[in-house]
Amino acid sequence: MTRFLLALAIAAVAAAQVYPQNSPYPGGQNPGGQYPSQYPNNNSPVYRPGGVPISVPEVKLPKRDKGDKNSGDKNDLKIALRAVDGTLRELGEKDLYLEVPKKGILKFRMLAKTQFRDKEGESVRDSLLKAGDQLSVQVSADDPETALRVILSRAGTQAEKTTAGRPFDRSAAKSPVEGDTHSAGSMEVSAGAPAEPTASVEKPTLEKAPEVETVPEKAPEKGPEKAPEKVVERAPAGGAAARPVEDIISKARAASEKLTDELPNFIVQQVTARTYSNSIPARWKTLDVVTAEVVSVDGKEEYRNIQVNGKASSQPIEKSGAWSTGEFAATLEDLLSPYTAANFRRTAEESVAGRKAYVYNYTVLQENSNWDIIAPTGAKASPAYSGSIWIDQETFHVLRIYERTDSLPKNFPFDKAESTLEYGFVRIDGANYVLPTHAEILTCQAGSSACTKNEINFQNYRKFAADSKVIFDK
Repeated sequence: MTRFLLALAIAAVAAAQVYPQNSPYPGGQNPGGQYPSQYPNNNSPVYRPGGVPISVPEVKLPKRDKGDKNSGDKNDLKIALRAVDGTLRELGEKDLYLEVPKKGILKFRMLAKTQFRDKEGESVRDSLLKAGDQLSVQVSADDPETALRVILSRAGTQAEKTTAGRPFDRSAAKSPVEGDTHSAGSMEVSAGAPAEPTASVEKPTLEKAPEVETVPEKAPEKGPEKAPEKVVERAPAGGAAARPVEDIISKARAASEKLTDELPNFIVQQVTARTYSNSIPARWKTLDVVTAEVVSVDGKEEYRNIQVNGKASSQPIEKSGAWSTGEFAATLEDLLSPYTAANFRRTAEESVAGRKAYVYNYTVLQENSNWDIIAPTGAKASPAYSGSIWIDQETFHVLRIYERTDSLPKNFPFDKAESTLEYGFVRIDGANYVLPTHAEILTCQAGSSACTKNEINFQNYRKFAADSKVIFDK
C-alpha cells in the first residue's frame, strides 16, 4: 500500500503507478491527465514536491559575460547587489536587525559566509559591530532577506548607541523587500559551488518533533559462540512492567493487521493547508487550502470533490503544489513490516491524547527503505530514515509516527524531509477504529532555508455505501 495523504513539500503519487509515455516524470509521464486518479496497492511511501513561491538565489546566479575581458577568473560569476542603509539594532549569529528611516526595523538572515567589510573594503570582525553603528546591508535582488555582505559605513555616535541599545519588539520586525533596497554594484562568487554550502544552512523543523537518538551497534566480541539472548528493554521507574522489545512490536504489528482486516469501506473529509517559508526562524505563509473527500473501498482510495480555496481544481491536484496520495495503513505497515527490518530501541513512556504509550526510536537502512521522494525533474531518492513511534500500552495500536530522512544525495534538489502522523479513535458505523486524524509534513530545498509544510486534518469519518459498484482503474 502507498502511504496515505502525507502531503510533503515533497509529496507524491504511488511508486507503482503506471506512467504513460512522453512525460518528464519517471517512466515517462505525470500521474494521469484527469483527477481524481487511482493508485494501485504497493508498499512504497512516495512524495512529490509541489510548486511554491520560494526564492533560492544559489541557483539564479547570472552567467559571466563572455565579452568582458576584465572579468577575472573564468570560474567567477557576478551577482548584482542591492543595499539597505540604516542603524544596527542587533546582530546575532543568524539574524541582523537594522533600523531604516521611514521603514522601521528590518530583519535580515545571516549566512556562515556573510562578509563583513568597512567602507574601504577591508574585512572587519562581526564581533566589533555594535548597536548604533551605521551599516549598509547588501543582498541579492532574488533574495532581499539574506545578507550577503555587511558594510560598516561608520561607527555610531554615543547618542546613536544609546538610542539603538533600547529594547525593541523583534516580532514586529519586517522582512525586507526589493522596494526597500537600492543598487549597490556587484560581487563575485565562485561558479563551481553554491553561494552557501548546504551543511551550513539551518532548516525549520516540525514543532514538538522528538529528539531521535541513533545508537550505533557495538562490534561483536570475539570468543566462543553463544546462543543469542532475548533483549529486554526496561521501562522507566514507576512505569509498566518490562516487556521484550520484539514482543511489543509484534503486538503492534498484529493490531495493525487486524485493523486492516476489519476496517469497513468509509469516506472521510481531508483538509490540507499548504504553507511555505523562506526564513529562519520560519514564518509560514499560506499558499492555499485544499479540501477533498477520500473514499476507501476494499483498501483502495479515490479522491472526490477536490477544491482549492473553495473552487474546483482544473488540473491534477499533485500538479498544483505539495501533495501526496496513498492508503491509510501504508506508513504504519511499511514501518512494522519485517522486510523493512527497522531497528527499534525502547526509550521512554509518554501520554498521547491521555493514553499511556510505549515510545521507541527506530532506524531504517537505505537498502531497506521504501520511502521514495520524487523531485519535479523526475529524480528519485529512497533515503535511510529514522524517527519515533508511540504504541498504546493497552491496545498496542500505534498512536503517533514521526520520521525524518537521514541524508539525501548531494545533487538532489531537497535535503530534508520530516513527517508526523497522529492517530486517534474514530467511530464508523457504531464501531471504534484507530485511524489518522492529523499530519504535518515538512520538506526543504537544498542549500536554502526555503521550505514547505502541509498541515492535514482528517474529519467526519463515516461508512461508505453505494448502490452502484465502484470500479478502480487498473
